[in-house]
Amino acid sequence: MNDSGQIDQATQTTLAASAEHSNPRLVYDLRGNEGSSDAYYAESKAIADALVDRIEQCAGVVLDDYGRFVRESLLEAPRSRGEFAIELLTLGMALKRYESASVETPRWVVALAQCLLWVRRRSQILKSMADATRAVIAKLFLMPAIGSQPTPSGSAVERLASVIAWLKATGEYEQEVLRLSNWVKYLGTLGTYDAAECMNSASELFERFEREAAERLGPYTQGVGVFLKGEYTRRGCREDSLFCGRAAAEYHLNMIAAEVMNRGLRASFERTGRRVVLVPACMRGAKVAHCRAHIDSVDTTCTACDPQCTVNRITRRMRGTGAEVYLVPHSSGFSRWLDRWEREPGVGVTAVACMLNILPGGYEMSARGIASQCVPLDYPGCRKHWDRVGIPTAVNEARLVQIVGTPTRG
Repeated sequence: MNDSGQIDQATQTTLAASAEHSNPRLVYDLRGNEGSSDAYYAESKAIADALVDRIEQCAGVVLDDYGRFVRESLLEAPRSRGEFAIELLTLGMALKRYESASVETPRWVVALAQCLLWVRRRSQILKSMADATRAVIAKLFLMPAIGSQPTPSGSAVERLASVIAWLKATGEYEQEVLRLSNWVKYLGTLGTYDAAECMNSASELFERFEREAAERLGPYTQGVGVFLKGEYTRRGCREDSLFCGRAAAEYHLNMIAAEVMNRGLRASFERTGRRVVLVPACMRGAKVAHCRAHIDSVDTTCTACDPQCTVNRITRRMRGTGAEVYLVPHSSGFSRWLDRWEREPGVGVTAVACMLNILPGGYEMSARGIASQCVPLDYPGCRKHWDRVGIPTAVNEARLVQIVGTPTRG
């Protein structure tokens, strides 16, 4: 690749060879059978258009009222209407997927899991013990009823509060918990009937989305079922069991959330005068063990030690947009990165992430007031979660360049 951002012939050959066919070990693959994720992006845009229109028709009044509540009662910064729509869909997903588990899990288990989560986040010495115990608790108590048909009992506020407590205990839905907690407060301002109707509307919207997304986005997530029935069942008790054990519907929700939230955040992103791209460490190539990336506090930057490394190629290509590229070693380090950019409002942050991290990452950046965009990896492959050996991941680089754009000057 030359300095102008043009992909040279050797790189084109490498990319074509790697995309020639889908790897059967991949949990999801946005390239489908085309060797490129261009078709996926066209499809996700069309689905997002239809979904936003449907939510407006079915729950526009709810979004109006909730938006006022967020601004006037919670005193939060304005968010896009599309973001509120995704929150409502997230509420429906939480009820459909996890309400039964929240009902079946004993309260003492939920409390213990939350306590262990507190320990792991504050003590490196006890972290391994806490994770091992949480893994056993998840397998024995938290997971068995996931996805089963719930038997609702109690008021809408009580039901949602129970689901939130369960989600919080898992440690996997931190940003979703924050958003759903706002919805509990909102439901508490409504009458019993109106609160129940709001919950029913969220459930119905998600159920319809789940059916339609399975048909249209299912070809990109065929590997989810294969993974859950194969590699996942052989793992036993692991700290990441809840994260890795998610159904295809949650991948689909993240796919559409990326499109919808990018739209709502686009205007503020385009006003920024400096652009930063965050890429996951799993994008490094086969020579990752010998990677000589430069580390300065939380800043990890490519030193071009491997000509075939995807991070190297993206770093060079981003020069044409004026953007800086930084490696994020793992999603757990994402929040530390955001501390920095939250203090620099003139910076536009584009985060490349695994599909299951797209929605929480988008929520967090929006909540912190960071002008941001998200681009999902074309497929996952990190050794920590998805593959024993590790598969160097990739992103649609043309899409990334389009999203990052060129910052305003002056």
